[in-house]
Amino acid sequence: MAVDLRTLLAAVLGVGVGLLFVAAPGSVIRVQTAGRLPSDRGGEYGDDAGVSARARWLVRGLGVALVTLGLYFGWVAFG
Repeated sequence: MAVDLRTLLAAVLGVGVGLLFVAAPGSVIRVQTAGRLPSDRGGEYGDDAGVSARARWLVRGLGVALVTLGLYFGWVAFG
């Protein structure tokens, strides 16, 4: 049984990143939007804008898709 290393690495990466997306969607969104100018300049210095529930669910959905693809790649690598 020969395991393709690239397929195995894709499986590990897909499951790992997918679990991160599901477990911490707010952090993923903050990292992706770091350094961008806020659309609203109102508020106190140092205030952190909240992340919408819709954006969190979108990131969680992407995480589930990544975990599913990672499991599929793992199945292909060992199947």
